[in-house]
Amino acid sequence: MKKSGFTLIELIFVIVIIGLLASFAAPKFMQTRASASSTSAKSIVSSIRTAIETKHGEWMINDNLGTSDGYTPQGYPIRLDDASLNKGGEKLFDGNSTLPLLKTPILSCLNNDCWYKAGEDNDKNISYYIYKFNDKDYLTLEYNGSNGKFDCNASSSGNINKSQCESIID
Repeated sequence: MKKSGFTLIELIFVIVIIGLLASFAAPKFMQTRASASSTSAKSIVSSIRTAIETKHGEWMINDNLGTSDGYTPQGYPIRLDDASLNKGGEKLFDGNSTLPLLKTPILSCLNNDCWYKAGEDNDKNISYYIYKFNDKDYLTLEYNGSNGKFDCNASSSGNINKSQCESIID
């Protein structure tokens, strides 16, 4: 009578091989996840920048010289949203009550892979936004309503350096 099946040695050997393959694949998977988060942040910044330039173009076409509702004298949106600071569940980048920006706003949250509004300086038309990759890595962006541009605030961006930040906003 012949028994069919695998011996204990054969099973252990297969498990060791699978473990080795997994140890090579896991770091690649983690790099892919980080790259996806960075690409997501870059995509959102690009969409916002396009919406800002569209609003600036509308302002120029309508011959709005000087300040009009929601615009700086240079023709850029003063504020990108009416969201509360450091709070989840807020609509970000939807413009404000007088100046719609993105049709589908980004919802803020304080978890990983999320945006939230961190501060405002109304005298200088500046808003601060944070994209949190994880507990250690986050990106602080400064929106300047005077020129309609985002800038990196590298002094408060966790483990993200200025060149990494600039690659996201460029």
